[in-house]
Amino acid sequence: MTDELNYQPHERTGTVDARPAVVPPEIRTVSGTTDEKPAFKKSVAREYLESAVVTLIMALFGMTFIVQAVKVPTGSMKNTIWIQDHLLVNKFIFGPHDRLKVPILPERDIRRGDVVVFKYPQDPQTNFVKRVIGLPGETLEYDARTGRIYVNGQELPEHRMYVDREKNPESPDPLKETGDDGNPPNSQWTVFYYQNDEESVDSRIYDSQAKYAVHQPYKIPVKGDPVPDEIRSDPQRARIYDADGDGRYDSDQYFCMGDNRDNSLDSRFWGTVPRSSIVGRAMFVYWSLDKSKPNGEDTNLFKDFFTASRLWRIGKFIK
Repeated sequence: MTDELNYQPHERTGTVDARPAVVPPEIRTVSGTTDEKPAFKKSVAREYLESAVVTLIMALFGMTFIVQAVKVPTGSMKNTIWIQDHLLVNKFIFGPHDRLKVPILPERDIRRGDVVVFKYPQDPQTNFVKRVIGLPGETLEYDARTGRIYVNGQELPEHRMYVDREKNPESPDPLKETGDDGNPPNSQWTVFYYQNDEESVDSRIYDSQAKYAVHQPYKIPVKGDPVPDEIRSDPQRARIYDADGDGRYDSDQYFCMGDNRDNSLDSRFWGTVPRSSIVGRAMFVYWSLDKSKPNGEDTNLFKDFFTASRLWRIGKFIK
């Protein structure tokens, strides 16, 4: 036996075998490709870098023009929004951004009852979250003794609930409900008042400190209305309401209030919210954290994420 290949030529008379000879794969060549350079291939590091840059650009675009994440540090919107709820805010729903118009995105006007995030007029670096109660051009009156609101002389239907007075307004615990004033027809949201032995709501604070729409009708300004002297004489407020200094409001105004009516610093105390200061509409809770801890116990963000998250609040829509 031998390892040599036994090759015998064909012996057909008058014919020629025209089949090409079989060339071993290791010696085959492709015509015209011997001098070509190999295709360029990106390095793994470059691919990761490009992906990271694209992701960052998309995130910045989204945070600037589409959504924004905010944290609620106070209880002025209890029990609708809890302290340390983290919200996603829809920034395009109320119309085109001043610096970018995106016509393909759905838009609508601000409506009564919208829970909005806005820059606090007395400190624009701080975001507030409140509910829109009065619209531009309307006349609004709030009766602190009965907890009723009148818009253009007609009572605004609200579902009023009564709660125990908070011993600590900064407590993350929800309000303890003690009574229900009934749900009138067409009411779309619930508000909360302290239960009082003498009166149905606690009104003593607002009788002495509230300035706007309390016990007297208040006309909500529209763009172009004259700015009152109390704003013109305050440089900080003048920059918010009358930036061009012509003595008139630069934009339409909105009257906003917290759902926790007896513990809310809102339009009753400092005035209206300019349309230009409204960031967007609060959509839903994407995370909620219970930071109540015994005295002396340190907080740790990583640990709290697993031990203090209110998982049942995640995904709750704000309405």
